[in-house]
Amino acid sequence: MSEQLPPPVADALTQFLLEQRRLAPGLVSRAIVTGSAVAGDWHPGISDIDVVFVVTRDPVDDLPALAPLHAASDPHIDGVYLTESEIARGPDAVETAPQVVEGVLVSALSGAQLSWITWRELESGVQGVVDGGDVIWSPTSDRHPETAEGVVAFSRENLRDYWQGIGDGLEKEIADRADDAPIRAETVRWAALGPIRLVATIETGDVLSKTAAAAYAAERWPEHAELLERVVRDRGGERQSFTAADARQALALLRKCVAVAD
Repeated sequence: MSEQLPPPVADALTQFLLEQRRLAPGLVSRAIVTGSAVAGDWHPGISDIDVVFVVTRDPVDDLPALAPLHAASDPHIDGVYLTESEIARGPDAVETAPQVVEGVLVSALSGAQLSWITWRELESGVQGVVDGGDVIWSPTSDRHPETAEGVVAFSRENLRDYWQGIGDGLEKEIADRADDAPIRAETVRWAALGPIRLVATIETGDVLSKTAAAAYAAERWPEHAELLERVVRDRGGERQSFTAADARQALALLRKCVAVAD
């Protein structure tokens, strides 16, 4: 078991990779864990496990057998299936790939993990290789020469093209709600934590965890520090109650993040 991964993550992935090898022998040469599980910000019941599965062949014939395995994973083991050559080419040269989002395996999906964010995370991932009846874990440092510029450009584009629309939708959703009306915690967490990570990437070049990004944003915009603290506590399992007033503040923070992209 790897000391670089939370024990529940290492346990779940070890069993998954062994079963994956049984269902699709020789397909996956290595599995690179990215995201919160590597960043020290993984939370049971909230976080998925993000993985880049490096494959030795076109996995199209193996996908029907692997789809139920992903669907049954708990927590969801999501990710993307890529060849070594696709990793070397970078996300701008890979139009679609087999990807798993919330347990659903799609054979040819654009977007999602096909972004420079994933390629930046590959630089500090944790790699698992099946060895007999076990999985050997080690640090990895896959690097692409265009990642530094690509991750900043992607973050700007994502704020403008995706988060601007999310903000418009949230604004309509809460327009007629009284300030003290209850709002789902997931809604506030999503709006408050998602875009601030992209701002941190634009300004630092790094991909921060949600918790680290919240601290970064609280220092940059101290007027939102109290809300960000509650959101982080809720994500960590210390359940909080949120209202439409909180959602409006999260929306205001989202709009500030979009403005950074402009």
